[in-house]
Amino acid sequence: MATQITHVAKITIGTPIRRVTGASVQELNDLSNVTITGVEDGDIIVFNASTNKFENKAGISGGTY
Repeated sequence: MATQITHVAKITIGTPIRRVTGASVQELNDLSNVTITGVEDGDIIVFNASTNKFENKAGISGGTY
């Protein structure tokens, strides 16, 4: 029984990308479900269920947890 050999010369999937320009999301606030305002050192990001968005809030400033 003879062995069959398949030679592949070229495979193209999709359209080649010549160059990549800046992404549409450069900062957290660029995301549709994030609202960042009045940023302070130590802020954390928390989810607000009433707005269905992540927001910055004053962070932990010490204590026992």
